[in-house]
Amino acid sequence: MPLGGCAVRDTVLLALGASLYTLASPPYEWSSAAWFALSPLFLVLQGKTAGTAYVAGFLYGVFFCLGIAYWVYYAVAAYFALVFPLNLFVTLLSYGLFVGSYTGLAAACSCVLMRSSSVFRWIGIPALWVSAELARTSLFSGFSWELLGYTQYRQLSLIQITDITGVYGLSFLLALSGYVFAECSIAFPLLHRPGFPRAARLGRLPWPALGCLLGVVGLTLCYGSLRLHHYESPAAPSLKLALVEGNVPNAQRWQRVHYAATLLQYMSVTRQGVAGRPVDLVVWPEFAVGFYLDREPLLRVQLGQLTQNLATSLLLGAPRIEETAVGSHSYNSAYLFAPSGALQETYDKMRLLPFAEYRPLPLLLFRRDQDHELPSEFTPGRKPTIFLLPQAAFGVTICYESTYPDLSRHLVRDGAQFLVNISNDTWLVKGGGAATAQHFSMAVFRAVENKRPLVRATTAGISGFVDPTGHSHHLSTKEAGVVFGDVIPRREVTVYARYGDWFAYGCVGVALIALLNRRLWKGPLPFSYLSNRERFSRRVLRQDLPANCSSQLD
Repeated sequence: MPLGGCAVRDTVLLALGASLYTLASPPYEWSSAAWFALSPLFLVLQGKTAGTAYVAGFLYGVFFCLGIAYWVYYAVAAYFALVFPLNLFVTLLSYGLFVGSYTGLAAACSCVLMRSSSVFRWIGIPALWVSAELARTSLFSGFSWELLGYTQYRQLSLIQITDITGVYGLSFLLALSGYVFAECSIAFPLLHRPGFPRAARLGRLPWPALGCLLGVVGLTLCYGSLRLHHYESPAAPSLKLALVEGNVPNAQRWQRVHYAATLLQYMSVTRQGVAGRPVDLVVWPEFAVGFYLDREPLLRVQLGQLTQNLATSLLLGAPRIEETAVGSHSYNSAYLFAPSGALQETYDKMRLLPFAEYRPLPLLLFRRDQDHELPSEFTPGRKPTIFLLPQAAFGVTICYESTYPDLSRHLVRDGAQFLVNISNDTWLVKGGGAATAQHFSMAVFRAVENKRPLVRATTAGISGFVDPTGHSHHLSTKEAGVVFGDVIPRREVTVYARYGDWFAYGCVGVALIALLNRRLWKGPLPFSYLSNRERFSRRVLRQDLPANCSSQLD
């Protein structure tokens, strides 16, 4: 379906908007571009039918995925037995299914609201964008990668509001900004039309929307400043953590000949870095050891001896296997070893990565055969786990789980006083490392939403510490070594931790009310409308204007 009579113009605008979205995201981080990223899309929707608007929104979603998630192509080529151009087709298909379908629906519904002259559209259209983000995060396998609000992760005063609204509150604010600036860009040329009365020129601007936008931004920044001030001074004694990066090639994982060498590498780096220093917890990344600890008792004993020698707890990522009456189940797990050397607790990853860890489309995609011991797919875990240290309790998310706010929220509600994310980002490295920066930017929000310190240990990604305010420190991308940092346990339960995505679901309700209220549909198109008050004013003004000027009022 064509975009309309000016397809070239519309395509250029969509590409411009997608470029602004891309520039606002890591690794570029021009966060100010996000305030205008949706404006070109709304300009394209002007006067379109719902069907054409869906196509425009679909293309917009695919376009910004090409800019932000271009690395998906490399991941598909590396992990699946697909050749060009089939891997390109699968990449574009994933963009369309997991993102474009939702942005298209939001655009189609926004086009309906834009036909109204009611000021309600200034709330309804941002609410539609948030609803689309919630849907693509929650429905089916979910794909919450780099939502619009995540682009502001370095703006600490701004992102504090997420401990009330979640990241969706920022997405709403940015979508509102995009729509308001779209209306302003249409009205702006009229401000310079010769002979146009000054009062009529200024009246064309969407002053209520501009005032609302400035007011909400001001309140958000004030709230952020208060929260930042609240967390300036330490609240309790801190824990000392050591994050270990082992520099084990990904090709050596799941190969029995490398099991002992992999373990010895991590143990050597840990001993050299930690020996002689008081540490409460040592953290190894996801799949630090790529073998089943259940089936390697001798290697497991060595782990216990390490914790005894260092007199510290050890958290590490490794697979786990469980035998049942119907067969064996493989889990992507985290293990906690006590200073005594005993295995204290395990956690099985609950939110698995589509295609890489399980196959939603088994007839279409085949995992590249790497080794016989590599499981064809993993089983999702059943429940979150709270790990206990003598000084505090903490919760663990594994890799991609850090992009799902509800998982961290449930850990906090269950008693976690700080959060740990272990990840294997080797699958994200190809393509310049943009994906690893994006992965980290999303994890930052889990700390801010729940006001909990976040510790992140990765393979080939960004390791480090994040304060409850989102301030990151002791960051490292080195291949091998140990990163030290302090963590202050917290007990506060934020509004978001208690009530979750209430704001996002409220936006769904607002969007439905706006779409179902047919009275809001009536009226001329938004960028050419005249309210009753304006029409009356222009009839009065026309009586006092020369003939050559009065015609310009219409």
